[in-house]
Amino acid sequence: MSRLKYLIQPLPQEEFLENNWTKKAIAISSKGQKDFTDLFSWDKLNHLLNFHQIKYPDVRVAFDGKVLEAKENKNLTQWCQKGGTLIIDQIHQRIPEVSMLASKLSYELGYPTQVNAYCSWSSKQGFSRHYDTHDVFILQVEGSKQWYVYIDTLKYPLPNQKSSSLEPPEEEAYLSCILHPGDVLYIPRGHWHYAVTKEEPSIHLTLGIHSKTGIDLLEWLICKLQHREQWRESLPLRVDNNSFNLSIERLIKDLEQYINNHNISEEYYSYLDSLGKPIYQYALPYQAGFNIFANGIETKFKIPQFQRLQISQIAEEEDEYKIIVSGKEVSIKGVPEKFIENLFSRETFTGKDVINLLQDYDWEIDIMPMLSKLVNEKVIFVAPGV
Repeated sequence: MSRLKYLIQPLPQEEFLENNWTKKAIAISSKGQKDFTDLFSWDKLNHLLNFHQIKYPDVRVAFDGKVLEAKENKNLTQWCQKGGTLIIDQIHQRIPEVSMLASKLSYELGYPTQVNAYCSWSSKQGFSRHYDTHDVFILQVEGSKQWYVYIDTLKYPLPNQKSSSLEPPEEEAYLSCILHPGDVLYIPRGHWHYAVTKEEPSIHLTLGIHSKTGIDLLEWLICKLQHREQWRESLPLRVDNNSFNLSIERLIKDLEQYINNHNISEEYYSYLDSLGKPIYQYALPYQAGFNIFANGIETKFKIPQFQRLQISQIAEEEDEYKIIVSGKEVSIKGVPEKFIENLFSRETFTGKDVINLLQDYDWEIDIMPMLSKLVNEKVIFVAPGV
């Protein structure tokens, strides 16, 4: 089951995408069928605080609608006793189970995700009414929490268009709900909201989806145009309006020509694929070049999970291929196209599998150096065990 379907079940995905995604908040009761304590819990919270040196602002306290200063972190427990909300950001980078959820969801949806944890206490409100500049799923882990969601006053706000500079809507909340463990609340970006903890302490995870916008597309296009000399050239001095206007017209014409001569949609799609961050990046000592083939041809390798690999043939060379993953570019030369397609269609493979695919190639002279290069470049990983 996809992670999105899992989060919103029993609501059908098609219904959610048509009626709610970016449009309207919805509370989804699990009816006791879901449990998020495998992702986070009081024990995992205490483990983070006790054994990880997390610095402000990644760990901070909100009290009476305001985030406290960094110096107050030395008084975390005292502020919790007073009812402050404890916040830990980026827990998808700190807890493997949360990382798996965030990575798989990011792979499915095609956009970056982030998970923060919020721990609060009975009858206390950590934040005043506000909106987020990205879509969020609230996953209730422990306790219960009352939520109020209001209409948006600025449609699709960008990251720099914060709610702190605007007035909240005068209308009553269009959604009021109480989340219990296993329940999920979806809130579109720009929709004002706040929450109040009920009788017992509460933990919830906020899973943010950072979708790209037309503005992001233009910023990417600006980066592409930086490589064109005419776009780096200074505009004429404004003592001569005719020269200035002609220069602007030439740039507009060049932009039109550039767009017509490039498949912008396909190029931007490929660019977004290259931004994916691997869930695992390090596998030592193998990536340092040691013990890669400890099990000889029975050595097992794995393809990184939830990564969008781009494989293309290099035009000048019939038997050379370019692999792009996580912003890295690696080339493989001297192998047939069928081998590339077969190898990267698998989750795992062994050295023996490669020999079977490349029967005319020598294990030590041809295959081992190629696999070593892919391991060192983090394109593939040595799997534990035989």
